[in-house]
Amino acid sequence: MDKTDQTAIDGSALELNRTEKTVEAVLRVASMALSITGLVIMIKNSISNDFGSLSYSNLGAFMYLVGANGVCAAYSLLSALAILALPCPISKVQVRTLFLLDQVVTYVVLAAGAVSAETVYLAYYGNIPITWSSACDSYGIFCHKALISVVFTFVVSLLYMLLSLISSYRLFSRFEAP
Repeated sequence: MDKTDQTAIDGSALELNRTEKTVEAVLRVASMALSITGLVIMIKNSISNDFGSLSYSNLGAFMYLVGANGVCAAYSLLSALAILALPCPISKVQVRTLFLLDQVVTYVVLAAGAVSAETVYLAYYGNIPITWSSACDSYGIFCHKALISVVFTFVVSLLYMLLSLISSYRLFSRFEAP
């Protein structure tokens, strides 16, 4: 048994190799870039025509999407920097903190994507039983941009699911149970 294995079994610290750090940092930077892209698309999403004007700020789901993408982008940047700057070995407390925060961000972004996807669906198809008609007939480009932003958000959700798997693997396979 080498020193790294013994340290992980002791539960005190963990060595991260360069490849591990690089892969995790790349995933975090990619999720930051996609979050910012989705955020910018949604913030710039407004339309004015004969039927009136519409902006992302008129719909609570889209405001939540913008906020969640902003939080995700900020966390992604900070956590990527932390992963690269963390001294080796990394402590159990640091691993637990990353695991917990990764879980929170994953669920926040997933919830934002889900509620926004429902809003986009209703905008495209309406809800005939309660006499909501499709809004995309009148605001087509707005709906298209909103859909693109939601797709970016779901891609970020997938990246954070992968990051959550990585952080949970790191926590539960390399440290003893309390």
